[in-house]
Amino acid sequence: MSNQSEFVCLNGKIVQLEQAVIPAANSALYYGTGCFETLLAEASVFFKLKDHIERLNSGMDYLSGGKVDPVSAEQIKNDTLQLLKKNRLENVRAKVRIQFSFLEESGYSPDQNFKTFLLITVSDAAESDNSWTLKTADTRVVPGKSRPVDLKLSNMLHYRQAWREAKMVGSDDAILLTYDNYIAETAIGNLFWKNGDVIYTPSAECDILPGIMRNSLIDILNKRSSFKVVEGKYLLDDIKSAESVWMTNSVREIQEISEIDGMQFTHNQPFFSQLNEWYSEYKREYSS
Repeated sequence: MSNQSEFVCLNGKIVQLEQAVIPAANSALYYGTGCFETLLAEASVFFKLKDHIERLNSGMDYLSGGKVDPVSAEQIKNDTLQLLKKNRLENVRAKVRIQFSFLEESGYSPDQNFKTFLLITVSDAAESDNSWTLKTADTRVVPGKSRPVDLKLSNMLHYRQAWREAKMVGSDDAILLTYDNYIAETAIGNLFWKNGDVIYTPSAECDILPGIMRNSLIDILNKRSSFKVVEGKYLLDDIKSAESVWMTNSVREIQEISEIDGMQFTHNQPFFSQLNEWYSEYKREYSS
């Protein structure tokens, strides 16, 4: 993690980073058995924190077969506020990561005591770049029949591999396609593009992780704009012929795209100023 802070919160206790240790024999290390959430804290204010914790609890329930008690959004908020203050990040824009993992599991026979750990880390979050470049990766998105696509599970190496492919050629992020060549998402977020008065985004049929920011933006556009939002199955030619393209996630929020596979897009368009204004208004309503 860039700009890593000095203190973290492990199982509700704030400790120095180097003191936050767990046993070496753990399922998280062996199999990636865990789930996580990332979000922003802006001057100690969170956008849709309850939605993030609800999804985290769904991941915990899936991984444990319903044997682990859910975590409280209020407790996570209190722990994170203390952590931000301890790291002197309470008045700035900070990235928050909440990681849940199993501690002990032998082979494929889980420890029925379900020993777990919950780790919260915070770091200084820089403002998003004005432009962002994408490369179409050879790595494909894992089909929804093989994983619960609506959860942020730790063992998602296809995203990481696609991201590496993009970085190797100097791009910021990667586009992943489905096995039948439809656009799915990027390695770190969801995709949107605009042509005329219609805004397009891949649908759930494309094995996407339907992000909290994605769903929020669809809500914003439906309620506050005259644009028609169409979710569907699209090929690369569809996005490459767009007037404007952007990516969304809970940390970068609305990230304008300036290039896909070497094809340039005009950025800093007036449309994005209006889009960000709508988002700012919406964010004030759903922050706490």
